[in-house]
Amino acid sequence: MKLHRLSFALLSITLSTAVSAAPMNYGFTILTELKPQQHEALWTRVNPVPPLYPVDMASKGVAGCGVFKVIIDKEGETESVELISSVPVKGVARGATKVIKKWQWHNTTGKPDSAEEKIIRLDFCMGGTTLAEAEARCQQQAQLECSE
Repeated sequence: MKLHRLSFALLSITLSTAVSAAPMNYGFTILTELKPQQHEALWTRVNPVPPLYPVDMASKGVAGCGVFKVIIDKEGETESVELISSVPVKGVARGATKVIKKWQWHNTTGKPDSAEEKIIRLDFCMGGTTLAEAEARCQQQAQLECSE
């Protein structure tokens, strides 16, 4: 999957300070398995729900993305998580890394268990007055490059 440039200007969203007058602003998270692609992977997550939006980013109205290298050992445990790139540079890694380390994996392929390296991308998107609008924005953001 080729990623395209994601400018920081697209990531910063200013929220109204007048809470009572501000419309609802939804957040949405998308997980994309870059390598191996989902149909080629040995290990599959037990609970395929993406992590929640990082609280620090959501409270500031900031969208972002992170690309992570995840090593799964031959027992299906998350061995390590490394941030490869993110926008913004700070804010994405800490919360996402904690969640990724807790993921549980199972082998659904019938192939012998072995270690696997995965490259995954998480997009944290903000905006829209409905959840469907926020999801549509996130689908667009996920097509852009996740680096400055």
